[in-house]
Amino acid sequence: MEALILAAGEGTRLLPLTRTRPKPLFPILNQPLLQLTLGYLKQFSIDRVILNTHHLAGQIERFIQAQKEELTFKIETRFEPEILNTGGGIGNTRDFWRSDPFMVINGDILTDIDLYPAIDFHLSHKGPVTMILHDYPEFNQISVDALGRIKDFRDTRGQGLAFTGIHILGQEIFNYLPTSGSYEIIPNYQQMVERGLPVWAYVSRGHYWRDIGTPQSYLKLHEELLAGHSNLENSFPSSPHFNKGELGGILIHPDARIEKGVEFSGWACIGKGCLLKTGCRIMDSVLWEEVVVERKVSISESIIGRSVQLSRDCSGEVVV
Repeated sequence: MEALILAAGEGTRLLPLTRTRPKPLFPILNQPLLQLTLGYLKQFSIDRVILNTHHLAGQIERFIQAQKEELTFKIETRFEPEILNTGGGIGNTRDFWRSDPFMVINGDILTDIDLYPAIDFHLSHKGPVTMILHDYPEFNQISVDALGRIKDFRDTRGQGLAFTGIHILGQEIFNYLPTSGSYEIIPNYQQMVERGLPVWAYVSRGHYWRDIGTPQSYLKLHEELLAGHSNLENSFPSSPHFNKGELGGILIHPDARIEKGVEFSGWACIGKGCLLKTGCRIMDSVLWEEVVVERKVSISESIIGRSVQLSRDCSGEVVV
């Protein structure tokens, strides 16, 4: 099977972090999210991958080139001079596919959903679309009938189910998509439903899932991973610099420098090349690469971007 990773988005809700780094390359426990996504797809016999790119596309292209020798599948990028959004991004790859069906996954999620049962379900109904859904109250608004067909995408009561950002598509889908232009995929699915064309739902349960669409969700992801509230520990290399307590863990990159008298509480993730000076205090925060925290500075519930030199306290902030 083959897969498309949607990686073109501008990540406006994550500004100012996304001014200098695209969402798929945000560090998750000091590893790029895209590296984790590729490792996830590898588990399901994916043999060719394409990424659509737009925002800071050069960074993603360089990352892919550096990864190619390590990958077990072929991978390429497709640059969009003007962003085509989710539907246009899928439509723009219609000449790429050899497999039928193929998979599409958002480039800003981390999950351990078992895709094999979803693929089997898709093959059983022979329709053009299977959306993988789950119960996620924050986003629940998709209603599904007793047979597993989606009835509506616009249930505003907070009932129904939520889209995981993963769908399995047959090449027949291109018969129902515009041949060019920028558009979102969900309104097209809604139009299919209204025309009586089946859009199927596979409901996944008992898995881990989180997106990194906001600073709050990005921090929550780290909190959950460091507290061991997921099944993803094997995705991250073990490290003597990781200490796990009852409420969370402290992950320190081996190339970071921690002076005597630094205090940690809650959880924290400290990136490559960071320098934490004597007396500083770190709580529930993520520090990217090469951050310098001056003496006695306190950081809590914050994201500190690459190469920041921090000489003041911060709480609940994004600092770049």
